Amino acid sequence: MDPVKQEQHSAQGPGELNKSQNQNSQRIEGSEAEESQKLQQGQRSLEGAEMQEPSGLHASISSLRLNIVVFGLWISLFLAALDSTIISTAVFDISNSFNSTSQSAWIVTSYLLTYNAFVLLLAKLSDLVGLKPLLLASNIMFLVFSIASGVSRTIDQLIIFRACQGIGASGLYCLVFVAILQLISLEKAGLYSGIISSVFALSNLLGPILGGVIVDNTTWRWIFYINIPLASIATLILGCAIPSSKVKFNRQIFKKLDFVGSFLSICWLIPILFALQEGGSHYSWRSSEIIGTLVGGIVALIIFAAYETWLQHQNSAREPIFPVKFIRDPMQGLLLLNVLLMGFAFYTAIIILPQRFQAVNHVSASRAGVLLLTLTLTLPLFSLISGAILAKKPEMAYSILIFGAALVLTATACFSDLSVDHAVSDRQYGYEVLMGSGLGALSSTQYVALKLTFPKRDTATGTGAMNMLRAMGGCIGLAVCDAMLSSRLDDDLPKVLSGNPELIRLAKESLNTASGFSGFSGDQLMHVRQVYGRGYNDGFQVMIAFAGANVVVAGLLFLNTYRRGGIDGIVAAAKVSEQQRDPQASP
Repeated sequence: MDPVKQEQHSAQGPGELNKSQNQNSQRIEGSEAEESQKLQQGQRSLEGAEMQEPSGLHASISSLRLNIVVFGLWISLFLAALDSTIISTAVFDISNSFNSTSQSAWIVTSYLLTYNAFVLLLAKLSDLVGLKPLLLASNIMFLVFSIASGVSRTIDQLIIFRACQGIGASGLYCLVFVAILQLISLEKAGLYSGIISSVFALSNLLGPILGGVIVDNTTWRWIFYINIPLASIATLILGCAIPSSKVKFNRQIFKKLDFVGSFLSICWLIPILFALQEGGSHYSWRSSEIIGTLVGGIVALIIFAAYETWLQHQNSAREPIFPVKFIRDPMQGLLLLNVLLMGFAFYTAIIILPQRFQAVNHVSASRAGVLLLTLTLTLPLFSLISGAILAKKPEMAYSILIFGAALVLTATACFSDLSVDHAVSDRQYGYEVLMGSGLGALSSTQYVALKLTFPKRDTATGTGAMNMLRAMGGCIGLAVCDAMLSSRLDDDLPKVLSGNPELIRLAKESLNTASGFSGFSGDQLMHVRQVYGRGYNDGFQVMIAFAGANVVVAGLLFLNTYRRGGIDGIVAAAKVSEQQRDPQASP
């Protein structure tokens, strides 16, 4: 101790010394209390969260490197999404080349099933083995089985290779968004999520058109060969530019992996997705195939939920693949429900509207894609606008969710009352703007809300759950619309076709194809198209209920922010969390 200070210290009496110590102690405690108060609201929202980044990614990378990574991620996700739609206009030629039409539906279905079924498992694996190695493995798997699909010699080989390709695509589907949320700060998460989300609108627009062009001008095998250069470039970019993971592979990973839950998640997802995708199209809803898979999937889902609940309460090293706490936490549960309900509207608009253009308005598949441009261009535009707003004011995330859900509700109500006449109504383009704006606002904002709502250690698992639920919502929505359309056809076609069984069969087989209505007279054709129009309107009328429910869910999500110290507190907590993850992270 300094001699002068020591002398002054010894000169003080016991009372003065105690008084001085108390004052110093009070000043220190006051300073600590003041600092604690600033973070108290925010830290309440992350109470119990681990502050270690599961994947160990570095956030402090240069802007140029970050943009290169995002470009590689965009290409990867675009190819994965494109392969779910590009095949649709080539199925007939592929099945003919193998002289097998009975299995043609499985060329599409096998990919879609694995594409959606492995999302939860791969998202959880990224926590355990690291994001970068799993992302590269998914890219390589997608590339290898794209080549294998292109060189297939039998339709059975093609179906198997497509299923394996779908597993790689599933990894890209969930891990791209995990990378965005872990690499990019809160302020930029909305903007970059909007850029990445534009993939889905673009792939749905270009897929059928590009597939038709390839089939018309060369062999269908080029549908898979075009993935080779692009997937190779994306893999090279991500391998060089994405930060390396701090997580090292070791045997302890196997002690943490929820093997039983992973198996059960696939056991319930695949049967339910199959039933929802194939029911009403390739199989009757009353068929033993659909009833059996649906019941089996629901039973497996119940077992899965019971097991995950049991595992959550055990003092086990194994980490649940779907933590039950997601549902028990009001904000996390409401956000996941918001994503599920958004999936209803997204897939219904993207899939049903082109079908309606073909069946009711008598246009080709390529023309139907052009007529949908208003929606597919508005969606990414508003996704970027929402992202730009959130970059300035991330606290507006929950308000934008309400705004987007309200726009979707308005557009859905408008689509439920479309004219059933042959001509496309000009008002329909305005409705598409409303729907695209609402879906765009929701798509990017939901990932920002996830970053605000979920602890960092649950980011990957939460992202996987969101993507899985969005796809599940889409499948349910499409199944409901197909059921409503089938009901309308069963009720009205016998009336307009005088009960002629052959014409009724022909009308049902002409579903979603413009050329299939060639066997009818002028009046019959007009009435059949009007029946289809009313059937599609019926589907959108049911969707109004789900869209309305989503507005309520978004409102409840906003109100629940006050239970966590208010929106400002939640945003503050997220920023504190980012700083603790990487103090050098750029804003």
